[in-house]
Parts: sequence; structure tokens; C-alpha cells
Amino acid sequence: MKTTTLSVITAALLSISACSPKAPNAELDAANKKIATLEAELAVEKAKNAPVPVAGTVVTGKQWNYDVSEDKMDGGTTSFANVYSTNTVNFDFPYSGLQNAKLTLRTGYRQGKDVIFSIRKGQILCPSYQDCTVLVRFDDEKPVNYSAAAPADNSSETIFLRNYEKFLGKLQKAKRVRIAVDIFQEGAPVFEFDVSGFDRQQYQPKK
Repeated sequence: MKTTTLSVITAALLSISACSPKAPNAELDAANKKIATLEAELAVEKAKNAPVPVAGTVVTGKQWNYDVSEDKMDGGTTSFANVYSTNTVNFDFPYSGLQNAKLTLRTGYRQGKDVIFSIRKGQILCPSYQDCTVLVRFDDEKPVNYSAAAPADNSSETIFLRNYEKFLGKLQKAKRVRIAVDIFQEGAPVFEFDVSGFDRQQYQPKK
């Protein structure tokens, strides 16, 4: 191979130069120039064969978490897919402290199909007796309103967005989803979710 040949010639010239201290200066200069040329060619050859690094490589979709649980009542299964917001917010007392939101997709025989938005602590303003409105934006599209409902246990940290099929259809084509929810004494903070790489097969594996 060319690389091996260059290495052998370079080594030979170095040996000759080292063993000939009485050689005329002109001969030594010529040998040194030849060595420098060969070393340069060898460096170029190595650079050509070196692997090219891929900068900023990111595995798309790793931010998603998938799970399947068994329903003890009917023996069926419930599928989950969730992702956490990439940004955090800091609420005032008594819910102070940085927190992010969670977006969950759920499909089960008894539960049906749900889009669930939740925070760790705080009071989402969505009364149990009527729907509330949530502002949702997919990528750079215009924001749209989605109706949402409070959970049956009246938890203030969770809401269920209506129109599951429409939401899922948009999500599968998007890379980012922003959701603005009215929260008591906090206005309507915007939570951003990286939804790229969503895997429908992992969420609802075919039987």
C-alpha cells in the first residue's frame, strides 16, 4: 500500500541521514527535503483514510417514553406515550420552584383515547362542570384552540384535551408543540415540547 511504502522510504532516509554525519551539506539538505516531502505525503494519505466525524449527531425520538400496562378489569392493555416540556417555569408561592409539564397520549379499552396535559404542582383553571380552552401551536402554524376537560377526581394539575385524532394527526407531522394553559395567578405560561421522532408502532404495537 502507498502508506506502507512511504513509511519504509522515510525510515530509510532517516537512517541514512543519521549514519552519515560527514556527508556534504548539499547531500544532507537534499535528504532532509526528501524526508519532509515524504512525511507531508504520508500525512495527506492518513487524512484521506481517517473517518469523518459527524458533529452534533442527535438520536431523534429518544425524548419519548413508551409503556404498555395490563388492565386488571378487562384483561386488555393500555398504551402510553409521554414527553416532558423542554422549558421550565417558576410559579409563585405556594407552588414555587422550577417545573416542566408533561404531555401524554393514552389509549385503552375502557379509557378510550386521551391527550393529557399535566404539571407537577399548581392549579390549572378548568372547572369540572364545563370545558376550558387551551391554546396549541404545532411548529410554525397559527395557534388554535382546543377544548379541554378536568379529570373526574377534580385534580387541578391535569386536563384532558378534546379531539384526540386531530391532535395526534398534527403531532405526528410536527417537530415541536407549544401549549398555553391558564393557571391560577400565573397567567397562561407556554410549555414547549419536542415531539420529533414520535413512533406510532412503539406507542401502539401491532398484535
